[in-house]
Amino acid sequence: MSNRRCINNNCQSNPKAKLFVAQQSMCNYYNFEYRPDCQVCEACMRECIIYFDMIGRRFKNGECILDDRYPKKPTIVIELSGSNDDNAIDNDTEPSTENPNPQIAELSTSLSKIIQDTVEPLFKRQTELCESYLISEKAKLVAGKEQIDNLVDQVDLAIGKLYNNLYKFDSQRKFKYDPEISIYENLDDDVPIVLTKTLPGLPDDLPEEGLLIRHLVKVGDKVYGMKHSQMQPWIEGTIKSAVSDTYFNILFDDGGEKVLNYKNLAYIDATSHAQYPVGSRVIAKFQDMNIQLTDKFYVGVIGEPPKKYNNFRYLIFFDDGWTQYAYHKNIRLVCVESPNVCDDVHENIRRFLKTYLRNYPERLMVKFNKKQVVRAERNNAWCAAKVKNIDASLVQLKFLDIKVECTEWIYRGSNRLFLLYYNEISSNNQDKAVRGTKLTDVNKLLNRPYIETVNLTENGKSVNIDNRDNTQKPQENNGVIKSIEIPANCPKPLPYKHHECSHFCMLWVHYDYSQTKCMNVLTIPLHYGFTRSVLTDEKLKLRKVIYTTPCGLNIDDENKMYNYLKLTSYGHSQMTMDLFNFDCLVNPLSSFSVPKEFIRIQDISYGIEFKSISVFNSVNDLVPDHIKYIKERMTSPNVNLNMDSKFLCGCNCIDNCEDKNKCSCWQLTYEGPKNYPEIFKDHDSVGYSFKRLHKQVITGIFECNANCNCKKTCLNRVVQEPMKASLQLFFTEKKGWGVRTLADLPKGSFICTFLGVVRTEKDADNDFSLNWGEYLADLDFLDTVEEVKDGYESYVVQTEIEDESEDYTSSSDDEEFIPSWAIKSKMSMFESRMSLRKNLQNTNTKSDGKHELSKLNTQQKVESKNTSLLSYLDKDCGIFTMDAKVSGNIGRYFNHSCDPNIFVQNVFIDTHDLRLPWVSYFALSNIPAGTELAWDYNYIIGSVKNKILMCHCGSKNCKGRLL
Repeated sequence: MSNRRCINNNCQSNPKAKLFVAQQSMCNYYNFEYRPDCQVCEACMRECIIYFDMIGRRFKNGECILDDRYPKKPTIVIELSGSNDDNAIDNDTEPSTENPNPQIAELSTSLSKIIQDTVEPLFKRQTELCESYLISEKAKLVAGKEQIDNLVDQVDLAIGKLYNNLYKFDSQRKFKYDPEISIYENLDDDVPIVLTKTLPGLPDDLPEEGLLIRHLVKVGDKVYGMKHSQMQPWIEGTIKSAVSDTYFNILFDDGGEKVLNYKNLAYIDATSHAQYPVGSRVIAKFQDMNIQLTDKFYVGVIGEPPKKYNNFRYLIFFDDGWTQYAYHKNIRLVCVESPNVCDDVHENIRRFLKTYLRNYPERLMVKFNKKQVVRAERNNAWCAAKVKNIDASLVQLKFLDIKVECTEWIYRGSNRLFLLYYNEISSNNQDKAVRGTKLTDVNKLLNRPYIETVNLTENGKSVNIDNRDNTQKPQENNGVIKSIEIPANCPKPLPYKHHECSHFCMLWVHYDYSQTKCMNVLTIPLHYGFTRSVLTDEKLKLRKVIYTTPCGLNIDDENKMYNYLKLTSYGHSQMTMDLFNFDCLVNPLSSFSVPKEFIRIQDISYGIEFKSISVFNSVNDLVPDHIKYIKERMTSPNVNLNMDSKFLCGCNCIDNCEDKNKCSCWQLTYEGPKNYPEIFKDHDSVGYSFKRLHKQVITGIFECNANCNCKKTCLNRVVQEPMKASLQLFFTEKKGWGVRTLADLPKGSFICTFLGVVRTEKDADNDFSLNWGEYLADLDFLDTVEEVKDGYESYVVQTEIEDESEDYTSSSDDEEFIPSWAIKSKMSMFESRMSLRKNLQNTNTKSDGKHELSKLNTQQKVESKNTSLLSYLDKDCGIFTMDAKVSGNIGRYFNHSCDPNIFVQNVFIDTHDLRLPWVSYFALSNIPAGTELAWDYNYIIGSVKNKILMCHCGSKNCKGRLL
């Protein structure tokens, strides 16, 4: 059977129709590659002849031959006939030209001259016509494009107006206060004491802390501008033109123009990928005394970051003298501020703000209770005022001895309050904190307003004014940051072709994790066919990370990458999600390099860890004391660990435990946080996210174990895997041995565990006087969880403390208190060791949203309502202790920092005995290569008599002392 067919790919003729030899012009007409054996049917040949006749007539008559009737080129043309076809014509034999006929040559010359004289003018004319035709068509296309652009602009404008109407700032969350509950004491019937109120939750639109970036504005941008003065509201307008690099001509929406510099302009929207730091120059919406939001923005300075303490709002010091709280969505950032922001503010508040920022985060404030009567300045006169409400750092006063009733919110650190004014006068203009003076004690005893020193670092993260980038710098003079070069012979991504991804997409790169021992963990994919690039979205002014896979696919988020790895996995060589990172601030190619002559030991683990851990010392010739390096915890003779897998709860997951609601191990992790809704507000964010832990889970994490059916690549297996971080043990001048990372560590990355010998409480106490618990860590998971309980009743009853006349209901609702750990007042040797132990303990407490004094400062006995689990343990055994003095791992060398970059997490893997968790370390933030890894020991200064430890962490918020 013949395979011949018509050269017209869209031919509608009968397949059995007679075919004719196709000429070159016919193949051109149907966009078919010419070969001597090409054939065409009669109908298609007739169509082609008609077309060329029409073209010939137009050409002869001097008309443009261009039109839109020329057939479109087929998208796919497949010709399967080969050169060995029986009907193929042999082109090898051609007429010989070795002895041309003179008559034929003369005829050819004559024909060429005739064609030149007759046809060439027609070609020239046709060229001019075609050029004119194409120019007219181009003009039509340009006009059409402009029309489409205008329509797009109109649609964008309509969408923008619709968006503004949908999200117009026409209302703000109102403050709702609980009914006043007065508790009268016998001291003074005129002085009531009021319980605190419950604060609302975290707003959804509040970003996380980070580096604040200001982008440049350009002509056509919408901005807010200072049309009149600093005391009056800023008006919305458009940048009409640029006068210079820093000055712009602004056309205001309400009419008028004005030339303003960057310091007098603010961004139009509240979009920000980080919180505004204290000291930032902003404009914010102002509230009147009826707690109703206006639409006008006034300029001011951020005085307090959003915290639970202040209902996650910013405290704004306005230039006109008012002080109010504002939510993130009602604040706009000023485009540029001076290095000293006090130079930008109005002279009326310049002195106050300068003192405030110099002393921050310590602030002198007056502590009030509701219904107290105080003296405050009003219209340059001291007036009596009654406390109506307290809102974090603000107090609402109702002035009494004036004719017209007036209510005003005042900052509790303002010298308009008589106590602070008197303190400033009596202190001889010395800036000192008034704490624990005789006057303060008397006022506190009599339940009167008194001055206290409030330090925001005591209740949360500190805010750095001088240097807002809290990233710790690499150790000086020890090494340099270099960029890793991926070898040229490593696989590179193939050009992308549309396909369904499968294990063949990665099979050819021959990935094998066992061969990655000397690679930084985030560079592993780059050695096996992946590339990573950071792209900038010019419209959104955002940067994002793009991974290109071995098969050429581009992936820009974790979910897509996980699905890709799942589709392309094969055998036991599947890549895991902790090898990838989509944060543009993390550089996988960064590597901290040190001089090799100062490497004292190549690997302190001597091959036990998957990653080698070198020992570096450029200060002296010391090397670490010899220890028995271990990968699993050991036990002393008096400790019997039940590691029988029959006592473990396992899951039956076959999907890598993706569905957390169906995984038994995930549900064990979720069960604890359900009992603490005030602490774990976002239940879905508890635990690992693609093998990273972004927030500590104080109730513990239960990983999958030997009883589970899931694979080793399961998303709930992290701490049990071999150590992947590239670490180095190095010697410091003041802190002894420390640990640093040689590569960038993304936030939430698992670093290592703390291993040692599990000992009983009694055995550890016997050695405490010799080593001060230097390498001891209590496995006090039960203590941690129970002391977070409301009121801490289960543990307080066991402490022997004396009653004190301090009244607990006298504390106002203006301080943030977070769960703490109880410390006994009469400390035994063990109790002293407990206070020194490296733990995550804080020093304040909160119960049911009602603030109480820290248990470190009170000795009032509280009756217990619950029975502690500790009472069911063997009293001779007590809690267990991990001792890494003789046997341990790299986790024993981490130093303390008042601004830590790692945190501790209790994890249960090989046993569900709550007394025996694995102690593991995770990255608290993105950590650059070369940075020392440190956590907060939370020692209590002064808790041990005749023992002083100085702190040399070098952080901006260093407390100076550890103990």
